[in-house]
Amino acid sequence: MKDYFPDKHCLLTLILLIILAEAIIWFASGRFIPEQFSILVTVIRIIAIAIGFIIGFIYFPLFFRTVRYTVTETEIIRTSGVFIKIYQSVQYSAIQYTTMISSPFSKISGFNFVVFFMFGGQLRLLFLARDDAEEIMKLAAHFSRKGE
Repeated sequence: MKDYFPDKHCLLTLILLIILAEAIIWFASGRFIPEQFSILVTVIRIIAIAIGFIIGFIYFPLFFRTVRYTVTETEIIRTSGVFIKIYQSVQYSAIQYTTMISSPFSKISGFNFVVFFMFGGQLRLLFLARDDAEEIMKLAAHFSRKGE
């Protein structure tokens, strides 16, 4: 049994993307909304900054702290959730096929995902380090062949 956790680089990347989105909203609201609606521009900017702050500096760090993927010899278990705890498990025998999704610069950004597909659904392992994602794919292939 081994536990895997989301890559901390991904949290930093997501926060930087939120800051970039905030800057785009800031400049776009000032550029495309006419000057006679300056109160609307101010409200949009305040709401955007508040939402970005809550998501980037409160929700995402809490979410990353609660996510854990456990790989055993018979199943894969995903535990996550900030306000509502979610426990998902999949037996290797139920998996139809797997997919690993990696972004460009995935070693730096941490945007690596492993998706297990089975009848009736899928199990997504999000924001893994590239080495962890590759290791999970190998372990899943090894354990599923072992059970045949």
